Amino acid sequence: MIIKVSTPHLELWQIEGEFSNHPHIHENEIQITIPIFGHCQFTLVNRHYRLVDGGGLVQHPKEQHFFEIGSQSGVLIFKVNQNSLKELTGQEEFEFAVLQKFDPKFMREKFRNWTNALLTCDTADRLAQEELESQVLFYLLGALAGNHKNDPNPTVRIPAHYSDPQLGKVLEYIHENYRNDIRVDTLAFMALQSRYHFIRSFKAMMGVTPYQYVLLLRMEEAKRLLKRSIHSVTKISFSLGFSSVSQFQRTFVKTVGMTPTQFRNFSN
Repeated sequence: MIIKVSTPHLELWQIEGEFSNHPHIHENEIQITIPIFGHCQFTLVNRHYRLVDGGGLVQHPKEQHFFEIGSQSGVLIFKVNQNSLKELTGQEEFEFAVLQKFDPKFMREKFRNWTNALLTCDTADRLAQEELESQVLFYLLGALAGNHKNDPNPTVRIPAHYSDPQLGKVLEYIHENYRNDIRVDTLAFMALQSRYHFIRSFKAMMGVTPYQYVLLLRMEEAKRLLKRSIHSVTKISFSLGFSSVSQFQRTFVKTVGMTPTQFRNFSN
């Protein structure tokens, strides 16, 4: 069994059962390999490792590697764009320890939650993907041993330059564009922060992430349209930036507690 979920800066793999690959390198990606049951024979730059559940291995860019697992083994793999971690740490140079420690049961649950969230989020909403990327990267950065800045439970401090005028500009932009595709890079630029730290700062100030805030605005407008217009659920869905009616309906039920049609009938 092979499961792969990709975003622009991240790949998540789950491989179970007999598998092997050939020696290769990644130009600009860091790979974290975590056995979740059985064992993994991993070769990194001509050095051999026998990885078992509870352990893990980090391979840096341009390091030749390959691995093999048997029919009674399984691994999780995270491939992370190195530039994303540089942006997140604020460090141009850093190195993770080759051998790591992980709780396989905990990692399996985290992996399942992340992949489910990525698979069910609206593919048209780049903001949703970027926030999920941020969650994964912040977790990995806190969990990995190395010479990087490592603070697994950081307290978000709002920098002095992130004043009310900056927040006001961000909120004004979101209110004007919540029906469209919003990029976190755009919001972070307006807030004078990196995209990863902006997501955390926004949540610290507003109580929700930028994407959650966008969804709240969309749901309020959806309720208004369902009450006061004769537009179909399909038309309302696409007018609010959803790529499918089913995605709109799932979000509406999760937020409001009933389907759009039920809400319209109840309101009238």
